[in-house]
Parts: sequence; C-alpha cells; structure tokens
Amino acid sequence: MKKITILIVAVFLAIPSISEAQRGDHAIGLRFGGGIGHDAEISFQTPFNSNRAELDLGFGGRGDYSYWKLTGIYQWVMPIESGFFWYLGVGPGLGSWADDHSDDSGIYLTAALNAGIEYNFSEVPLQISIDTRPEFSLSDTPDDAFGFGLALALRYRF
Repeated sequence: MKKITILIVAVFLAIPSISEAQRGDHAIGLRFGGGIGHDAEISFQTPFNSNRAELDLGFGGRGDYSYWKLTGIYQWVMPIESGFFWYLGVGPGLGSWADDHSDDSGIYLTAALNAGIEYNFSEVPLQISIDTRPEFSLSDTPDDAFGFGLALALRYRF
C-alpha cells in the first residue's frame, strides 16, 4: 500500500513538468464533496494543450471502510466574462478501499464526467469553483456504482 501511495504522489508531482503551459495558471487547493467518496481531496490544475488537466487525490473513510482515490480530468475551459469561466471534463479514476473490520479490500476504477463554474480573483491568487463530477464505477466497490454530488473547491493560483 505504501508503494502505491508513493507512486501516486510521484505522478501527482510530475504532472507540471510533462504538461504544456499554454492556458492560464497552475492552481492547488482543496475540493470538498462530490462523486464517489465525499471527503476532501487535494486538487491540482495545470495547463494542458489549450485547456487543462485536473488531478484530485482523496483519502478518507465512511462507516466501516477506508479508501484513497486518484481522479484525473481533462477539462475544456471556456470564458464567460472577467474572471468567470465554465468547464466540462472527462477522465478516469483509480482507487483502493479496505473494510476496517475484515480482510475485504479491493481496487476500483471509475469513469468521471465533470462540469462546473469558477471565478479567478484578480486581486488575490485565489480560485473558487463549484462543480459536479458524476462517477460511474467500472469495477467492484463497497459503495454505490454511481456517485453524484456538488463540490466546492478553493485553490491557490501560481
């Protein structure tokens, strides 16, 4: 489990060096809620081609089990007006869960869609967004096969 966590963190940190910086700033922060698993996620955005990639890494637990999940989303970002943007995205998710009271555990895959709106403050390097990320389970999970909900994200832009 530690080797997988180290690999995920390495991939998370490598994304800025392999992406193309053609659109906007990088951003890092927290995303609260939405999708399969409703705990906070560390959220990172980086320009990719003429749009952007978002990588969300969450750890948590619910009831009798704990999990981690990594979701990668390619987002098409479109301006609305000064500082406001809306975006649509799609991407995969990979996670692991473990029952805290038995030896039952597993790895799961999801297909995620993403749609939201964001505001980038001009006075301070802050981004706030609200989005939805429906996720469809492609493998065995201890939770429902479909996750849907709204999420609020606060990110520092750099």
